Amino acid sequence: MLTESSLEEVTEQLNSFVNITEESNREDKLALIITGQALEHALSSSCSQLFLNVAMSCGAVICCRVTPLQKAQVVQLVKAQVKGSITLAIGDGANDVSMIQAAHVGIGISGLEGLQATLASDYAIAQFRYLIKLLFVHGAWNYRRLTNVILYSFYKNICLYMMQFWFAFFNGFSGQVFFERWTIGAYNVIFTLLPPLALGLMDQDVRAATRLKLPRLYRTSQNGREFNAKILWVWIADSIFHSLVLFFVTGIALWHGAPFSDGKICGLWFTGNTVYTATVITVVLKAGLHIYHWDVLSHISIWGSILSWFVFVAVYAQVWPTLPIGSEMVGLDSRLFGTFVFYALIILTPCIALAPDFLYKIITYQVGRSLLKSVQRQEYANKRLQVWCQKHRC
Repeated sequence: MLTESSLEEVTEQLNSFVNITEESNREDKLALIITGQALEHALSSSCSQLFLNVAMSCGAVICCRVTPLQKAQVVQLVKAQVKGSITLAIGDGANDVSMIQAAHVGIGISGLEGLQATLASDYAIAQFRYLIKLLFVHGAWNYRRLTNVILYSFYKNICLYMMQFWFAFFNGFSGQVFFERWTIGAYNVIFTLLPPLALGLMDQDVRAATRLKLPRLYRTSQNGREFNAKILWVWIADSIFHSLVLFFVTGIALWHGAPFSDGKICGLWFTGNTVYTATVITVVLKAGLHIYHWDVLSHISIWGSILSWFVFVAVYAQVWPTLPIGSEMVGLDSRLFGTFVFYALIILTPCIALAPDFLYKIITYQVGRSLLKSVQRQEYANKRLQVWCQKHRC
């Protein structure tokens, strides 16, 4: 306990605490109790680092009878001096507002002391005990959802626009587009709009009850295992690989043209829209591989996005000349939908592109040694047992 009232006494006492923490084992659970008067000196420029070292060596630090400013100063000290720290402040009154605003994440409790804390916070809860579920369940879920949305957004755009880069080598860098302009604009607005929502809103890697029973699962998000520079570059490399497969497999298959019944052969727009169709299917199914919790909205997001492209082609090919757009697409719907090579390529090409991803998911799921993979396998086994029991009325 630190209750001294002068800077010299506080410094001397903190030095003695340093010796205690160095002599104690790491398994010992130490706690520091400090009063507001002593904290005023401990936060001074000459003593703040010493106070922080002692505080970081303890399992808990209790600051009693402190002012709202001192609460914020303690949070700011940790933010500034502890590298890689993520601070959370929680309070229920107006005297906690400055501390809540100073932290990375501020949580307000709505109670008898008014709504000042909740109005200044990032998240609001009704009782303090809800903090466990907020962190270990919703916090972990949202961390994973957000990382998948960010990574997937990079992936799907790199995959599409890298094919325009490959095409530039065959058109002499003339600026000729490989896809029709309005279809390019609709890529993020229509055809790949729903998969990020399925990843970012509804997905759950494990059930809420499991996360509450196993708080260790939270370490995955704390350690940054699901979002770091290595994972980002893996997704970028995967998008480049997919663009190579989608562009060159289709290009080689249609290199000499595909004859139609009227004697004509396919041209630029037939090839481009075949590649575009395969791209939409591949990119959307890639999102499906990263969805753990499938529900009605997930199925609508995945299969509805693929269906929306076919509906768009059928409608957009009839627009010109009623509207002065899409002249390149006139009659292309019957060409695409009436040619066997089109269906063969939009099935074969995504399978080739996604085969490594699919195999990686199977291998990591079956033999992954991480706690998360083990829990997922156990949950899946329990789910299959429950379905079997319901089927056989056991």
